[in-house]
Formats: sequence, structure tokens, C-alpha cells
Amino acid sequence: MANVVGVEPEQLDGAGRADAAEILREIKRQEAAEEQPASGSTDPRVQMAVDILMDLPPRARDEALRRLGPEFRKRIEEG
Repeated sequence: MANVVGVEPEQLDGAGRADAAEILREIKRQEAAEEQPASGSTDPRVQMAVDILMDLPPRARDEALRRLGPEFRKRIEEG
């Protein structure tokens, strides 16, 4: 039900419902996997990175996503 009404896992965590938050994360992972192209042309490491991000606690995920901002992207691209 939370997925249908647009509740995010972080909101469930904040409401003390870590169990429901984990279930919702799994639902979102499965939905994302279903949206993947069937051709298999996507590098599997991309999906691994997404899975890792989805498994992080909300604060750690936010930090990881912040680090993917423009200055960090430039560092990554420069190697």
C-alpha cells in the first residue's frame, strides 16, 4: 500500500517501521529490475551500483548521491 500512495522507504524508517521500509525497498528493486532492457546491453556493474545504493541507509545513500555531483563526476571522469 505504501508503494501505491507514494511513500518512500525513508519515511517508513522515520516512522519506526524499518521492517516495512525494507519490504518497500525490495518492491522498488524488483520494479526497477523489471524496467531494465531485455537485451542485456547494460553493463551489469551499473545494476550492481544501483543495488548497493538502494541497500544503503538513507543518510549514507544521500551522501553517496551528493558525491556524484558535478565536482566529483569530473574527478571520476579524469580518473
